[in-house]
Amino acid sequence: MKTVKSNFAALLAFAVVGLTACGSDSTGPTDLDSASALRSLALGLQQFGGDGTTATLEVDNSFGGIAQFLDQVTVNIDGAPQSMYALALHESFPPGTCEETIFGNIIPADPNVCTPPQLGLAVMLWQSRSPSQPPERMALLVGDVGTSNFDFNFDSPLLTAVGLYVVGQNELWVSQSGTLTSGVAATSQACDVPLPLYAKSGACHIATFDEQGSIVFELFDENGTSTKTQTLTIPRQTLHGLWMAISEVQPIGLTATRLVPRDLMRRLLSR
Repeated sequence: MKTVKSNFAALLAFAVVGLTACGSDSTGPTDLDSASALRSLALGLQQFGGDGTTATLEVDNSFGGIAQFLDQVTVNIDGAPQSMYALALHESFPPGTCEETIFGNIIPADPNVCTPPQLGLAVMLWQSRSPSQPPERMALLVGDVGTSNFDFNFDSPLLTAVGLYVVGQNELWVSQSGTLTSGVAATSQACDVPLPLYAKSGACHIATFDEQGSIVFELFDENGTSTKTQTLTIPRQTLHGLWMAISEVQPIGLTATRLVPRDLMRRLLSR
């Protein structure tokens, strides 16, 4: 089970813009400007084997334009208030889109089956102290618009929501239960972010995200004996992010990754 969770954690961290957290404990994001906070976030790629220079360039190229919209929010972790940077992402598809079409060489072709894309919304919360250092803690929550249920079941064929909470170099927590309710509204402000490879056409807009929820995380340990939990509570508040509205898809297979591709996740979890 712990090997399964390790594979799951690594994929999830890369899936949402390939961002994660490492460093030392913190009580707030301090006074970093938004661009520096995003650069710190990019450096977290190194924790999961990514190239820090490449990661930083990707954030500079893709997220530099949204620095002015980056919010700081207050959440509660086991009842203690924490000030964190916040960024949300939403990916939408035209009616009738099938994951079997997007990931044709992963999902067995069946003309009678069409699985709508799932897990199209992600919320990232993190604390950083330096643009030259990775974040010191981060919560990564992935679900959908509406109410997402984090009651995680490795035996279930469906992933309704998944999350990670990372503190320091080695402390990893995996979501076990709880809910997150998300509402999304696009603004008139376009964002200069490249479309994913499986998008033949589409547009990106700055969006506002109405978020509220409470998620329980279980501590990951190699022996699988830990019973420690922490609860992340997000009081209802609004933050900014990106809405990638895809109007037409094209097959791409393993050369591209959605926010969290459901069937690729299932394959990893079954190992």
